[in-house]
Amino acid sequence: MALDRAYIFAAFAWLVAASVFGTYIGIIGLTVQSNAHAHAGLLGFVISALFGLFHHNWPKMGKSRLAVAQFVTYQVGAILLVVGKYQVDATGDSAIVAPGSVIVIVGTLLMALIFARHSAE
Repeated sequence: MALDRAYIFAAFAWLVAASVFGTYIGIIGLTVQSNAHAHAGLLGFVISALFGLFHHNWPKMGKSRLAVAQFVTYQVGAILLVVGKYQVDATGDSAIVAPGSVIVIVGTLLMALIFARHSAE
């Protein structure tokens, strides 16, 4: 599957997950988890959709040797960050959110590098 489509499918998966989670925390009144919900929507849905549009608009980005690694890195980092944010809000334990945040930053920097190298071609 082309990375533009992979990113868009991942974005829809994030949107469904964030929507279900947001509905759940709203129904049970667990508003302390609203930050985790927002992170899932923004880092998961919005950024994945945006990265998918980058790949769609600049197809040569997907031919980068780093492209698949960047996709996996970013998605794993986003999952860890959102799960870690949930954990921080529930227990105060930041064991997962810190590495997740660093992995998201690495994934974002990889995307910037791929864009810089391949968007002008």
